[in-house]
Amino acid sequence: MNDGAAAAEDDARPTAADLARYARAYRLSTKHSQMFPMWQAAMAHALLLDHDGDRVYEDHGGLNGRQMAEGARSMARTFALLIAEVPARDEHELAHKIEIYESMSFLPDEMKRSRTAYMVEIAMHADASALGIELRKTSYDAGPSGVQ
Repeated sequence: MNDGAAAAEDDARPTAADLARYARAYRLSTKHSQMFPMWQAAMAHALLLDHDGDRVYEDHGGLNGRQMAEGARSMARTFALLIAEVPARDEHELAHKIEIYESMSFLPDEMKRSRTAYMVEIAMHADASALGIELRKTSYDAGPSGVQ
């Protein structure tokens, strides 16, 4: 083997930073109970930051509230995908996926911004089937006043 091939092979190996990132990802992916509250917090923060959209966060590159809200939504989507990816082990975990899907799909413009809610919905149905649970969509009529 020549020196050039050995150098190329070494460049392909994960660095210490890569290994640390993979270890964090593995530990997080096995802890559904920790990810769900992180998803909830990111979604709540997105709504709060959007509410004060014109505020400028100088300590964070001068981004405004709407930009920070989009970052929070992006983080929430990441957690939603991580939660959706692992099969639900019980009804409690399935309920979390249902809450994620329902919350995200009813947010204005979320379905235009991302396909995450659709992916969570597919995982939710696959989990329900594996758990022997039948999910059915029901119609929701808010009525003329918007209150059910």
